[in-house]
Amino acid sequence: MTITQLEYIIALSKYENFLEASKHCFVTQPTLSIQVQKLEEQLGVIIFDRSKKPLKPTEIGKRIIEQAKVIIRESKRIDEILMESKNVLEGDFRLGIIPSVSISLLPLFLKSFTEKYPKIKLILSEMKTEDLLEKLENEEIDVGIASTPLGDPQLIEKPLYLEPFFIFVHPDNPLFQKKEISESDLIGQDILLMSEGHCFRNQVTQICKLRKNKGIYFESGNFQTLIALVEQNIGITLLPALVVDNIRSPELKKMVKKIAGSNPSREISLIYRRKHLKERILNALEKIIISSLPSSISQIDKEDSKVISPKIN
Repeated sequence: MTITQLEYIIALSKYENFLEASKHCFVTQPTLSIQVQKLEEQLGVIIFDRSKKPLKPTEIGKRIIEQAKVIIRESKRIDEILMESKNVLEGDFRLGIIPSVSISLLPLFLKSFTEKYPKIKLILSEMKTEDLLEKLENEEIDVGIASTPLGDPQLIEKPLYLEPFFIFVHPDNPLFQKKEISESDLIGQDILLMSEGHCFRNQVTQICKLRKNKGIYFESGNFQTLIALVEQNIGITLLPALVVDNIRSPELKKMVKKIAGSNPSREISLIYRRKHLKERILNALEKIIISSLPSSISQIDKEDSKVISPKIN
């Protein structure tokens, strides 16, 4: 049994096809097929049911593949130990981040991180929460940045900050005259939302209780579209604080209104598997992000677990 053989069955389980698995393992199809067959012979079991299309593991095959993932993960720990012994942060670090966070968070810390740690190759991928969780499970990324809590016991969530929400409304809308806007004020309003699959959409619907709202919803994939539509007095929307901070125009800033009551916010965290490699890089990333946050964001004091309230301008 070899590490390479274990990598092959993991790839075959993922891609469910010998040709696709061999492409991603950078070997020929016969090479991969022969090695998988050799492993089955060595173990005395059938790992994959070749009669099914797409290819599926047998019941014992599923257990072997899960253990193979553990072995591969632990084998990579050797490289991590060697890097730690050099007392230098280096190597690839794959980071997944949800779109509703990346647009405003990445510009805050990315340059500082790459300048401070030039030997770390930060590989960034923007993806929805469900895809991020899948890639963490398959170890295609090292860590994710997403809105939490997610309720997955297999993951560790390291809170970075709490980000309050604000309502964005055109001056011709009657709500513009209010200093603070309540949930009841939103009844009958046309609410502009992120498209299906974005976690920010779910947060907005929970805050506004939109199931009771009879307004028309427009769905978009990014905040800039939502802002542009509100500028034309086509509905209202909710924006997170970091997006609000990026609004430069004084006229547009006036269109930002507080939400009355408990000041709803979202928690943004680093998320990763319980047995995580590259912990030193993870900790370095956490420190850089927290140090880059503006005063409009509630930072979480790690020592006493208290929330440091934001300064509202």
